[in-house]
Amino acid sequence: MSNESNGNKKLGYSSQLALAVSLIAGAVGTGNIWRFPRVTAANGGGAFIVAWSIMLLLICFTIMLGEHVMGRATRHGAPGAFRDFIGKKFTWMGTVVVIVMALIAAYYSAVIAWVAYYLGLSVTRGYYGADRVALFDSVAYGNPITVLLFVAVLAFSAWVAYTGVKGIEKANKFFLPALIICIVIAAVRSLTLPGAATGLNYLFSFEFSDLLHYKVWLEGLTQAVWSAGPGWGLVITLAVFSKAKSDVSLTTMTQVFGDAAIALIAALAVIPAIFALSPSVTAAMDIVGMGNNGLTFIAMTQLFETMPGGYLIGIIFFLSLLFAAISSNIVHFIIVSLPVQEMGITKKQSVLGAFFVLLILGLPSAWNVNFLSNQDWVAGQMMLVGALFSCFAIYKFGAKRVREQYLNNEYSGLRIGKWWEFSIKYLAPLTILIMFTWWSWQSISWDPQWWNPFAVFSLATFVIQGALIILLAILFNNRVNKGIRQKYYEPGEEFPEVPDNEYSS
Repeated sequence: MSNESNGNKKLGYSSQLALAVSLIAGAVGTGNIWRFPRVTAANGGGAFIVAWSIMLLLICFTIMLGEHVMGRATRHGAPGAFRDFIGKKFTWMGTVVVIVMALIAAYYSAVIAWVAYYLGLSVTRGYYGADRVALFDSVAYGNPITVLLFVAVLAFSAWVAYTGVKGIEKANKFFLPALIICIVIAAVRSLTLPGAATGLNYLFSFEFSDLLHYKVWLEGLTQAVWSAGPGWGLVITLAVFSKAKSDVSLTTMTQVFGDAAIALIAALAVIPAIFALSPSVTAAMDIVGMGNNGLTFIAMTQLFETMPGGYLIGIIFFLSLLFAAISSNIVHFIIVSLPVQEMGITKKQSVLGAFFVLLILGLPSAWNVNFLSNQDWVAGQMMLVGALFSCFAIYKFGAKRVREQYLNNEYSGLRIGKWWEFSIKYLAPLTILIMFTWWSWQSISWDPQWWNPFAVFSLATFVIQGALIILLAILFNNRVNKGIRQKYYEPGEEFPEVPDNEYSS
């Protein structure tokens, strides 16, 4: 398929495959490698995988199809996409998405700093024989080296974002294959350990009755939404640079299956090793229940020290985490900086501005893990709000119009049936609302300080911070509307060509 161009410039992604690779690289992150295996083991193994797979298709795929249309049709980042797709008074919804992504990119860069630190410890055997809890605390609380690594991560992400979509395409051609190679090697080693079959059986076997537990489905939806990418501007933003005459449905399906495949391989790398090297199933489940940080930086490092070949596998494991996290963070930077550039600011100024804003927002997380945990709690919940906004946008524009004109056009190799209209209008938003309500109720039951806005995981801290984000976006709605000068799309038209917006060439 030929490249769209503006004069002699080749704009946007070089191919549909390049776009799919970037979408997968942007969606795949630490959650695929440390959260998915842990949550799978803690929620029934095979039953969770069934629930998660169904939620990926019915909820995430549904929403991401709509978001792909929004980005490709409007050729704008999230604020401009909502403005041109459903009206100026709804621009604030896209602004909320960008603010939330700024928070995520800020604390996520601190997580990447931890991973880089532990990669160094793996090479030097720095965690061998150490008190793992005290070591992690020394990395996550007030460590100047962690802060320097955090700044370096932000600077690298900003530099790749500054190179535009072509630079991102080149970077992801390295990071995604490198990630896949690393986790495949780790998975093969894990599966060849004596006793790995116990973990493998636990991972995929289940009783039908397990599917009757509502928590399995809610956890499956949570993992699907927080991993695949709906609601946080990923698909909207990268679709800006996609070819007008390429297949929306097939590209989105490739992204969903690519993200899922990497998560499953990561589970094969982690769960069989835990069960093989633990003295009992109970001990293995105790490790799984340690949480993301406990599993990755405490339990896994203990396994690497004791398992045959653990030195190399430890390096490969943290390399895979680093590749996954960096590829996501680069896209986070684009999601934040593109809307700024669309308001008449140069790419250089928008990237530098994003760098310093994220630096200020992220320094507290790089210095203190409690601040990071708080931001992760708030931003994670707000991603669900962003997914609801996307459902609303498709509903208001007209789900039938989207399906007939943009999903099932002459370039589509994957026809989308009427089920999609029902799912985007009713099933997806209702399911997310149920999950959102459930998580809020659970936060009250597990946290006696749920009313305290300064507590790390309280409901009050989410409500107040979330309300402030929404209020800020609404207050600046008109200014953002007027600031985004270009308009490439009128409802009912075909997809416009990729604009020359400094990032696209």
